[in-house]
Amino acid sequence: MNNKVVLAAGMGMVVLLAGVLAVGMKKGDAQEPKGATQVEETRPLGIPASAAELPAGADASEVYANLTGEIEMLSRQASGSNSPEEQMRIFGEMQAKLKAFRAQYPGTPEALDAAFQLGALSYSVQDNEQAALMLSEFLHKADPSDRQKIAYAHFYLAEAFRGAGKYDDAEGEYKTILTNFSDVNPRLTQFVQSNMAMLGAERKLAVGKEPIAFSVKGIKGEKLSPADYRGKVLLIDFWATWCGPCIAEMPNVKSVYKKYHAKGFEIVGISLDQSRDKLDAYIQQQGIEWPQYFDGKFWNNDIAQMYGIKSIPTTLLVDRQGKIRYKSLRGQQLEAAVEKLIAETS
Repeated sequence: MNNKVVLAAGMGMVVLLAGVLAVGMKKGDAQEPKGATQVEETRPLGIPASAAELPAGADASEVYANLTGEIEMLSRQASGSNSPEEQMRIFGEMQAKLKAFRAQYPGTPEALDAAFQLGALSYSVQDNEQAALMLSEFLHKADPSDRQKIAYAHFYLAEAFRGAGKYDDAEGEYKTILTNFSDVNPRLTQFVQSNMAMLGAERKLAVGKEPIAFSVKGIKGEKLSPADYRGKVLLIDFWATWCGPCIAEMPNVKSVYKKYHAKGFEIVGISLDQSRDKLDAYIQQQGIEWPQYFDGKFWNNDIAQMYGIKSIPTTLLVDRQGKIRYKSLRGQQLEAAVEKLIAETS
């Protein structure tokens, strides 16, 4: 996993294209490598690192220039951190600063650029609703001559739609890029083409459909098949011990499992680890009780390939009727969804 935040040129535009915690080309997570995976058009900003350095009564452009420096500094801190929890804290601070600026300077060109930054950042931490809101605002008001930023905005909006399971909307954004902005950056075009190719597999796992059938043996020799969990609420969790976002989310997953397991909540882990020893050690250390599938094939894990998994963590929450109801929930959203599905009758 490449822990790097890329800051593209142009009013401090944040282009988060691979790696830091929940940042990646697919919903922001550990990403299957595909060769060159970054759009890098960086520049040193060379501006103050603290708002305290600005004179009283500074206008929006001065404050925003300073904020851009703070965002760059924070992104570098996140990139250099090995702690998923610390990375999440930093991303939260970045979001808060951008929101505060927009509230203080509404209607300014800088507030519109902040909408772009906030949209890209929100996408990177899987806040797809906030990302879509901010990016749509930016695209509605953006200067048509700012083609690079508009192209990236369409890309992030497409990814936010993908994260929300709105595949037709995502495809529309991708097509807009290929039709109108294919000259902006060849690597961006490659990403769009690659991600469009994934939509077919993702549609098969859309909300309301049944998970793709499989029957395998877990690491303890037990049979694992989604069909065997009919009547239960099932979380199919694609993860790995080397995946920072997966490890960051594990305490929450354990908490939800402990709270709802006796009421009918089950988890099947699909580990993309290569080392069985590392997986076993982590499971023992963390006291993970639910079954795991492991074949040591990394991104070529048999079930991950079957499901078209290109980034982790990826989860599917299946209801008692065996239908996918939610995808890639984390934190409080996961617990709320499990509680809701547990309360439903089969």
